[in-house]
Amino acid sequence: MKISIFQIYKLRKITGIGIMDCKIALTKTNGNFEKAIDFLRKKGEKIAINRSSLEVKEGAILSSVNIDQTSGTIIGLSCETDFLSRSSDFLNFLSKLSEKSFLYNTKKDFLSSSYHGRSIREMIIEKISVFDEKLELKIFEKINSPFVVNYTHNNKIASLVGFSFEIKKSIAKNIAMHITAMNPIAINKKEIPEDLIKKELEIIRFQIEKEKKTDQIKEKMILGRMKKFILENTLFNQKYIKDNNITVQEYMNRSFSKNVKINSYKRISIS
Repeated sequence: MKISIFQIYKLRKITGIGIMDCKIALTKTNGNFEKAIDFLRKKGEKIAINRSSLEVKEGAILSSVNIDQTSGTIIGLSCETDFLSRSSDFLNFLSKLSEKSFLYNTKKDFLSSSYHGRSIREMIIEKISVFDEKLELKIFEKINSPFVVNYTHNNKIASLVGFSFEIKKSIAKNIAMHITAMNPIAINKKEIPEDLIKKELEIIRFQIEKEKKTDQIKEKMILGRMKKFILENTLFNQKYIKDNNITVQEYMNRSFSKNVKINSYKRISIS
């Protein structure tokens, strides 16, 4: 079967490898494009790394903490199908990566790190040929704090919370679960980014301008809506998910004898 230049260049664009290799792959597979990709993938790392043109929609995420609970990470591994993202082999591999992630502060350092003589990057590449899908470490987040807890929901949403000192684990876990479910934008009003406040204020003003009210009433409405925005989107002011009669701050005040602080938190979603 004669292979056209168009076919060769199309395969080269997807794989990023040489023209002659693409021609050989297409010749060997009688011009079957998908089989040619599989043929090249079996040749190893080069084809695996350069499958960037294939769309990646699926994956899984996992939050974990180290043994002494002073460090936590969220890592996310992307793939191409929902079926693989839910498989035990894929999730077990993600868990294996997570166990080593605490030792590094950046994704770059983590991918370059050695694990039984291989780098994490090489381990991921090897799994590409096993799973027959493109994999990529898309997410790497870390928190260091005197006490860190984590929570992961269905491997699609994950949170880490760093406290100022060690507290009862079940209570700390409740805070992490709340963050996972309610997605606050900041711990308190002071930590809301200035540009976000300005943007929200502009939106509210635009909405209020349409109201047939006096300027004085409009200003009160603007203040009221901004207050509501802050209460609904800051962690300490949100209604606690397990008891809507109290706020998260009130839940913490009732639960601790000491003045515990939340130093930081991270929440990542891939759903």
